[in-house]
Amino acid sequence: MASIISKKVNGQTYYYLRQMARVDGKPKMAWERYLGKAEDIEAAVAGSTAVPERTRHLAFVTSQLPGR
Repeated sequence: MASIISKKVNGQTYYYLRQMARVDGKPKMAWERYLGKAEDIEAAVAGSTAVPERTRHLAFVTSQLPGR
């Protein structure tokens, strides 16, 4: 199950959607997706989409996820 986490960078709070998976019995980050600031998320939920200038999509342990 994915969860929403926050990271503080230079006093600003940014939100990410993160999926964790167990690899060799230990939790590892499977993937993480940038959601934006609280204002960006609020605008997207309200119907107006705030598009970030750039994004990065990183896969970490996809070969170890169940069903792959």
